[in-house]
Amino acid sequence: MKIFLGIITILLISSGLIGIVIPGLPAAPLILMGSIAYGLGFGFEKIGLTIYIILTILAMVSLIIDYVGSIIGAKKFGASKFGIIGAIIGLFVGFLIGNIWGLAIGPFIGAFLLELIWRRKAKESLKAGLGATLGFMGGFFMRFPICLLMLILIIWGILG
Repeated sequence: MKIFLGIITILLISSGLIGIVIPGLPAAPLILMGSIAYGLGFGFEKIGLTIYIILTILAMVSLIIDYVGSIIGAKKFGASKFGIIGAIIGLFVGFLIGNIWGLAIGPFIGAFLLELIWRRKAKESLKAGLGATLGFMGGFFMRFPICLLMLILIIWGILG
């Protein structure tokens, strides 16, 4: 059973780390679930209650920043719900086609095209595309340090 939970722990935490780069995957909650899987297999006292509380707070903060921040960033630049949907589609298509570069360019193209299709002017569509891209990038730059801190806390709890 410990081996199974160890594998689950690694898979969840790895998925969380991948989620730092790919929005839609809840990075911090996956890392938190990985730490809980570890606790189930090897004992919660190893990581400790204080660290679990901190991990839970960080996961909640990450979710709030990730979803609300991205939408606010896109809206601030005039993106409609179609622009945000286009940015999300562009993000996934961009990643599949162009890897890391696709992550940077995809949201812009997706938001721009959907805004343009819904009969907005090209200048407004460009601005919305830029806003959607900045919103998603802002989410990344907030997710990364939170998830890195979570990983450090888990390792510190296990090794400490």
